[in-house]
Amino acid sequence: MSYKLEKQETLEDNVNRIASEEIELCISSLKNSNIHEGIHEIRKSLKKIRALARLFRDELGEKKYKKINIFFRDVGHELAPLRDLTAHMETIEMIKARYGNHIYVNFFNSILQELEKEREELEENLKEKNFFSEYLVEQFETARENFTEWPVKSADLTIVLPSIKRTYERGRNALEEAYADPNANNFHEWRKRAKYLWHQIQLLENLWPKFFTTWADEVHILADLLGDDHDLMILNEKIKATELHLNDEKQTEILHALIKEYSDHLRIEAELQGGLVYAEKPKFFKKRTKQYIRINWN
Repeated sequence: MSYKLEKQETLEDNVNRIASEEIELCISSLKNSNIHEGIHEIRKSLKKIRALARLFRDELGEKKYKKINIFFRDVGHELAPLRDLTAHMETIEMIKARYGNHIYVNFFNSILQELEKEREELEENLKEKNFFSEYLVEQFETARENFTEWPVKSADLTIVLPSIKRTYERGRNALEEAYADPNANNFHEWRKRAKYLWHQIQLLENLWPKFFTTWADEVHILADLLGDDHDLMILNEKIKATELHLNDEKQTEILHALIKEYSDHLRIEAELQGGLVYAEKPKFFKKRTKQYIRINWN
């Protein structure tokens, strides 16, 4: 069906259906002819499953929630090194699209070639270990067996209100912390909170489809701004650690400068977008969402 709660189903059926569908998407993504696109799709599904678990955290109970969250978090961490290399390449292309006309033609070529080589070597190493064909398949078969029946017994959707309020409030606090102390970790933390809010709004879309779809789109814009900034910061750290063998100090200096300028731009955009997304105080956000549930669900 889709990544949203459907009124014609019980909450338990909804949650189990969505978890099952995302796990099946992970399994089918392993068959993708382009393994890097497949890994990207798997990581998106893993984040959606974790957002679903967070939304129903209080109903699941802390023990069950942690078991679900840790399992899918750890699978995502194992995919991160390969996905990060693809993200580095995409980030270089993003920088190139923005500044390429102002820099000599071959500036980015050597960087992209080195990243491509590193990614190919890691991919081959993982294939030799049957990481994709056996290990990941086994992980998702385990997920299919153990994480498609979640103990959600309540029929009252207001059980999600404490969870979505927490997600909203933590995102709002993370916004303030990011601009009070603008380091990469604080912006990364805000990015995670924004993504959880985005997915949880998607789940609640049927409370008021046109409104929630538009709202989810706006939170998605924020998550993308923060995601692009995060990718720039991760690439910057790789350069600082001399894990990229750049041609000379001048190329390194220019790349750092481009990354900083782009990051500054994204953070200005994110501050405005974030201010709009988190304009309400959390208690009013919760109260308003409760009204939507009362009118068009319960």
